[in-house]
Amino acid sequence: MSKYKNVFSPITIKGVEFKNRIEVAPMVPCMATPEGWVTKEVIEFYRPFARGGAAIVTVGDSAVNWQHAMDHEGQINLGDDNVKMGLDDLADEIQRYGALISIELNHGGRFANSMNLASKGLKPVSSTPKPAEIDEYFSKLQGKTPAEVEEMSISLINKTIQDYADAAGRCKDSGFKMVMIHGAHGMLPSQFLSQYVNKRTDRYGGSFENRARFCIELLDAVRRRVGQDFIIEYRISADELVEGGMKLQEVIEFVKLIKDKIDILHVSAGMLPNPFTIQYMIQPLYVPYMLNVHLAEEIKKAVGNDLYVATVGSVMTLDNAEEILGRGLVDFVSMARPFVADPEFMRKTALGKVEDVRPCVRCNTCCGRSAFFKKTRCAVNPTNGRETRYPDGKVQKADVKKKVVIVGGGPAGMQAALTAIERGHEVVLFEKENSLGGTLKHATDLEFKKDLKNYLHWIVAQTLKSGARIKLNQEATEEIIKKENPDALILAVGATPIIPNIPGIDKEYVHWSGDVDCGRVPVRDKVVVVGGGLTGAESAVDLAMKGKDVTLIEMKGPEALLNGSSLINRFSLQSLLMKYGVKVVTNTKLEEITDKGIKTINSRFQWVEYEADTVVLALGMRPRKDVINNLRCALPETEVYIIGDGKEIGNVYSAVHSGFDTAAEI
Repeated sequence: MSKYKNVFSPITIKGVEFKNRIEVAPMVPCMATPEGWVTKEVIEFYRPFARGGAAIVTVGDSAVNWQHAMDHEGQINLGDDNVKMGLDDLADEIQRYGALISIELNHGGRFANSMNLASKGLKPVSSTPKPAEIDEYFSKLQGKTPAEVEEMSISLINKTIQDYADAAGRCKDSGFKMVMIHGAHGMLPSQFLSQYVNKRTDRYGGSFENRARFCIELLDAVRRRVGQDFIIEYRISADELVEGGMKLQEVIEFVKLIKDKIDILHVSAGMLPNPFTIQYMIQPLYVPYMLNVHLAEEIKKAVGNDLYVATVGSVMTLDNAEEILGRGLVDFVSMARPFVADPEFMRKTALGKVEDVRPCVRCNTCCGRSAFFKKTRCAVNPTNGRETRYPDGKVQKADVKKKVVIVGGGPAGMQAALTAIERGHEVVLFEKENSLGGTLKHATDLEFKKDLKNYLHWIVAQTLKSGARIKLNQEATEEIIKKENPDALILAVGATPIIPNIPGIDKEYVHWSGDVDCGRVPVRDKVVVVGGGLTGAESAVDLAMKGKDVTLIEMKGPEALLNGSSLINRFSLQSLLMKYGVKVVTNTKLEEITDKGIKTINSRFQWVEYEADTVVLALGMRPRKDVINNLRCALPETEVYIIGDGKEIGNVYSAVHSGFDTAAEI
């Protein structure tokens, strides 16, 4: 444990002891009832993080009132005393492990759930009637008008300040010793503080002091309600990353105004209402680790020992955290997705079992689902969000031990093997190639796919040591399967690339994207990538980053671009396409490959040619139905299961979950 002496160094603030320096950052599992009450699902979602060793478990984004503050479905309602019974249970379950429970008090302001408000005859409210940019973005795509925002009256401001105080009081009454005030990411407090939004001319707008007034009055009201022995953490964006928004030096001046009113400052960046800054607060795999640490470091330098500071943003391992803390940059490190991928990652790491830590791939499936009113799920941890069904992330042992044959060693097949072994079954896995991984091996070749490569290494290593009998370089046949005499057969045979039968397809400069990404084939300077889904867009960005002149062609409309990516990662990838000058053409179908490039036809039935000396095909995959049909008769149909891309083309999430769900029921 001495390797992580700074991580595991306890600290006491106002008589409250924190057993180490790791905080679980707020998340949005979307598991409360429609009325905002705590459910068993909510409790079981957060409990593993406390059991896993964190010092603070922060319950995410909870509304201070149920009138205007709510910004997503399944949110906890802190605006009603009825919430306290559930908060009591939640606090008990977290604090039984020696962790402190906290909760993020929030008001969405202009970012509030406009559809929910409209159903109540209300509109979003803010310091100034400025619609959220993300609402404008999607309204434009859908041909709609963005939700109108109302300017808050003085009476509503006063009521809202009291709502924060009352919400904090309910948490204290329920056994909490701390709360987090969400003043970051473009939420209501920052909508007053930032002149990007705040255009008021009264005592809450104009000068810096006036714009800070709402936040100061809010913090004073909370402190009066909870008392001096209660920990208040304030979350802030050190840089809003938009023109006219809050920048670091102004944020430092604000922090100096509030440092005596709070105990911990939680430093992030960006603003949720603006979709193209989201990647700086919920980082995708395309951006570096520890992205915002320098911002927290600068604030810590400015406040010194007057205030404890926490950093957040793709701190993915205990080694990352130890480095940050060891250099004295901040006092706490906040992490979320590593706990989602593996709630036991702290304990495993401390015990020297780093190779057993299931790594997060920063696909942001977990974070992005809330935008579509869906409960949280993790691409690589199939029990996340389903803790009530799979307590402690475990499947039950099978009543009867069976022999399970799995054909295909991609992510679906490997997850099926791991789960079947956990159930107590005997497993034989056939893989026709000389190594496990399947198409995931092709998906990890690009430089910015490090997270996915880490996951590939993890699941291969776990499968190899699982106890399954693995037969590499062995193509399964019906006869071979029957010789094994299995009780169940899982076909995870994957898919093959779609290569269109068009003139010129066999030319020597036409390549499948998988061969391009791994560097197996040469790529010249002027490239056309055909297929604007996630795979094609990532290949296009990679080639453009290497200095190639890249055009990306998509047969469908703009809505089909980057299909297969989570919402958050989509905005990031779209930014990279623009940054590196990739020319994007939609509603255009490839018809022929010529000696000079490609010939296409667009939605206006116009023929258009694009010059290229390399054509990259990223047109998707096709299930290996012929293989499936040849093998499925090896056993009675009721004992044959088809998973992964062989069943339906998907991604890591669909592969892992189909493998898990199938094996968990055998």
